[in-house]
Amino acid sequence: MTPRHPNGFGFSDETIRRWTNTLVVLLVVVTGLGLGLGLASDADRAPSWLGTVATVVTVAGVVGPVLAAAVVGGESIRRGGGVIGVLLTYGLVAGATGHALEIGWAFWTGSIALGLGVVGFWVIGWIARVPMYIGLPWAHGTVVQRSDAPPTDHIGTDDPRLRPRRRPGLRRSR
Repeated sequence: MTPRHPNGFGFSDETIRRWTNTLVVLLVVVTGLGLGLGLASDADRAPSWLGTVATVVTVAGVVGPVLAAAVVGGESIRRGGGVIGVLLTYGLVAGATGHALEIGWAFWTGSIALGLGVVGFWVIGWIARVPMYIGLPWAHGTVVQRSDAPPTDHIGTDDPRLRPRRRPGLRRSR
């Protein structure tokens, strides 16, 4: 059995950091290339197909890294979680495309897939005992943690917000 990260992740912090950095650079470079091609397509002597190529490169520059991040993130939490990442990305793309092109069935299919993807990530995160926050963890977001999980934060250290809280007015019996 593969040893797991203290926070329930299947990949090490270094692997997650490497993937994150690579995907952010890829997103910026490919999207920038697509936007540059789009600007070049407005030139007087630009071929007519350059605008289409610019659109495809720009969309691929955004959707590709988002899809890769969702798949790797799902696999990091639980084996087979990449399928949930694909579902989440499909929901984003289909919902946005359906809304932009006014295709009702694509919008609703994408919305349902997006909802299922979000719920799927919460479920596998809960199973893997990954600390989850509603809001941003560094902005004092609400912690959602299984009671049988160790009280550690997203970088593996003790987080006082993750400790069980006593209600005011209740005293421990000695």
